[in-house]
Amino acid sequence: MDMFEKVDKLRERANVSYEEAKDALERANGDILDAMILLEREGKTRQQGSASYNTAYTADQQQNAQNYAGCDANAQRDCRPGDGRTFGDKIKALFHKSTVNYLAIDRKGERIMRIPILAAILIVLFAWYAAIIAVIVSLFLDCKYSFEGQDEMKAANDVAGKAGDLAEQVKEKVVTEYKKL
Repeated sequence: MDMFEKVDKLRERANVSYEEAKDALERANGDILDAMILLEREGKTRQQGSASYNTAYTADQQQNAQNYAGCDANAQRDCRPGDGRTFGDKIKALFHKSTVNYLAIDRKGERIMRIPILAAILIVLFAWYAAIIAVIVSLFLDCKYSFEGQDEMKAANDVAGKAGDLAEQVKEKVVTEYKKL
């Protein structure tokens, strides 16, 4: 690019005269960017209409970013906006739900135990082997598991009921096979 083209380009972008553009380019050793910076520092650039650029989020952009938090940037169209709660808020809500809902164990209509779901989760996590054995044995001893508390837990109670029914069927088969011997 020859000097005239550089001067013309700088003059257009900085909105200065040819003379000011040529002078700035000479002081910047022909570098357009350095010349532009020189002109800006000297306050010689004049704005043709006001244009500004900002990398800060607007309120709408910030809300959109929160809604799509955790989504793949290239697949946001497939991602559903969240409820705007942070991960910490969701953990607190889950902790609260696990302390106000209970696992109840009944045998022959009598309540044996009622513990918060959080305690049941901790038992399964830290003593899973003993917990599995205790659940299997208790099911064969006619214990029934149910969930109760503030939340509707119909699905969990259905699963617990099916597990009790299955244990009853297995128990009956074992007893009938034992009687055949």
